[in-house]
Amino acid sequence: MAAWALVMLACAGAANAAIDAAPGWVEGQVVQAPSDLVDGPQFARRLLSPLSGRDVARFLAAEGRSLAAEPFAPGDFLVDMYVPRQVPEAGYGLLVFVPPMDEFAMPSDWKRVLEQRGIVLVQPQGAGNDADVFGRRIPAVLHAYAHATANLRIDPARRYVGGFSGGARLAQRVALAWPDVFQGSLQFAGSVQVGDNLMPPPERALFELARSRSRFVLVSGSQDMPNRRNDDLSRERFDALCFDGASGFVPSRLDHWVPDARGLAKALDRLESPVQAPATAEACRATLDAAVTAALDAAEASLAAGDAIAARDALVQLDDRYGGLASPRSLELARRIEAALSGQDR
Repeated sequence: MAAWALVMLACAGAANAAIDAAPGWVEGQVVQAPSDLVDGPQFARRLLSPLSGRDVARFLAAEGRSLAAEPFAPGDFLVDMYVPRQVPEAGYGLLVFVPPMDEFAMPSDWKRVLEQRGIVLVQPQGAGNDADVFGRRIPAVLHAYAHATANLRIDPARRYVGGFSGGARLAQRVALAWPDVFQGSLQFAGSVQVGDNLMPPPERALFELARSRSRFVLVSGSQDMPNRRNDDLSRERFDALCFDGASGFVPSRLDHWVPDARGLAKALDRLESPVQAPATAEACRATLDAAVTAALDAAEASLAAGDAIAARDALVQLDDRYGGLASPRSLELARRIEAALSGQDR
């Protein structure tokens, strides 16, 4: 470990001076303090659908437990970090980058782009695809963010999360769940359709912030056909949910890998561009709200007709698709469905 990194571990004040004075790439920095964003109740509220969050809480309560991330102790979480030489006037930009494997070497030509734009790249170790999503991977991302912001002057308007392949899909999940922390997600060869694959829209306030302010930049190579198709579907879903800042492009002659410096620069251009609502934004939102209401009405009609099982199945589907957009009405309907099913069992 570099000498300045050892000084960083001694005290926070020395860390600030040391990092600013010794820029470059340093591996294996020890995260000394946990992120205050890492706690079980917040995870359930931000990452799970209303019904899933309620069911998980019930299951754990029955066993006398609560939802919690992996316990934190200094030395449990390490990060690799690249710090540019010049600090922008408003502070560094920050990109928390998640690889799909435990060891990932940042492409050397990315350094030039990060230098030009004054962006710090911090990469959590031990956050690959094999690690547990809720217990390890997401906490590692949030701890990495806290490490960088505690030790460097970071511009609060330029905080992003990104990744490659499975790391890109995780980054999308984090950006959607914490739009009040990250202004967007940079996704190389990996995306998820919001409302599928255990990625429901978050509660209404977070959802509104994400779709009006966050940028989701989806980039898959011209030869990476599976992820190109998936990016198309993901952008279609973003459009259906009325997100204003979702975009992407296709680097030529690139397979399942990250782009070169030119591609990174182009992706960052999109990530850092202002989000502008289209002229159709208001109509799109009205159509979406009507679709959520109609789905809830259909489930409620099944219950009123005496078919509680059909009502339950419809509610589960709309909870997966619309998540927090259907709450709190979905939770109240779930209570009534459960009461009806309980009465049928007697």
